Amino acid sequence: MTNLSPKSPLDVQAMLRQLRTNFLAEMSEQLGEIESDLLALERTHRFHEVLERGYRKVHALKASAGIYGLPIISKICHQLEEHLNVLASDPERLTAELLERCVAHIDLMRTAQSAAKQGSEHFNDIEESLQELRALLLGSRFSILIVEVSKLNIKLCTDIMKGYHAHVTVIDSGYQALELLLNQKYQLLITGLEVKFLNGLALVAAVRMSARGNQDIQSILLTSSKLPPLKRNVDPNFIVARDSQFSLNLSRAIETCIGTLQAK
Repeated sequence: MTNLSPKSPLDVQAMLRQLRTNFLAEMSEQLGEIESDLLALERTHRFHEVLERGYRKVHALKASAGIYGLPIISKICHQLEEHLNVLASDPERLTAELLERCVAHIDLMRTAQSAAKQGSEHFNDIEESLQELRALLLGSRFSILIVEVSKLNIKLCTDIMKGYHAHVTVIDSGYQALELLLNQKYQLLITGLEVKFLNGLALVAAVRMSARGNQDIQSILLTSSKLPPLKRNVDPNFIVARDSQFSLNLSRAIETCIGTLQAK
């Protein structure tokens, strides 16, 4: 008779380790394909098609790395996605320097892959290099994170931000936003109250209570709910109601937050 008893914790751990080992072994081919797509951008007549193909591969790699317990790979992929989003919105930004920085992310992933194969769990040098690359991308621009599920509200926020010298990242998951805010520097957070997995109020509070560099971030909460007055030191700087004055009040809140940042 076949033994259908559950696997022991040791069996499961061994299986997960093997899956991670397989993933790391297969990464080389994936990285090679992504690098080929990036290098092809300078000479292709199908720029957006090649860019989108490369972006999909990076996004898939980011998801897989998260599944197999390699957050450093996911983090590098996310930052590479930011660079590719810049190119998607403005192909004229494609320069030899920007392309070199994109390829540098591939090199960082290869370094992380090699270290992970040897059992390393510490990637401080890679983290520092990643921060340097992000600083080059941002330049003197403010880094803004928008967390929202409403396409209409996202468009409104991004349209307002066009009036400022800012780099804008848009996501719809509170958990993903928290991960970014714990690992990267942002100057302004605009979040809906009801976003995926972690609501906006909890997101702001979690960042305020962390010790990872964004405790004093300017923050704006968008909501259709009536909230009582909030006076805790972990609350958003502004709460903007989705009512008939939503657009005007949001513009004023953003203007005030940017003004505060410029005054620093």
